[in-house]
Amino acid sequence: MTRNKTHALLLAAALVLTGALLASFAPEASARSTPAPAPQSQKVIKTHFVVMHTLYQSLQVRSLVDIYELHTFTYSPQIRDQMQRIFNAGGYQYGDKVTVWYRSGTDVALKIKGKPSNRK
Repeated sequence: MTRNKTHALLLAAALVLTGALLASFAPEASARSTPAPAPQSQKVIKTHFVVMHTLYQSLQVRSLVDIYELHTFTYSPQIRDQMQRIFNAGGYQYGDKVTVWYRSGTDVALKIKGKPSNRK
């Protein structure tokens, strides 16, 4: 064999060996033994935000306390129709202040309160 073929075979063997070693150290896939906590047990958080961008399905906001903290909230089924009416009337604009109620650890807005500006 020529030197190039020998190097190619050694490289291929090293890659196969590395793949086998990595696969042996990979964690096993297993089913979750404890169920996830029910959303009703999570604490509801009320926070004040400034609107960055509004879409008909979501609202992107920035915290009043930390300007680097951004959230994108989707609407819960209970407020979806209300938010669609607000969006059709012009919606929240950049800089509007809103209060959002949501469960900790989620990005689903349960209630949104604030006055949409009249700018279009």
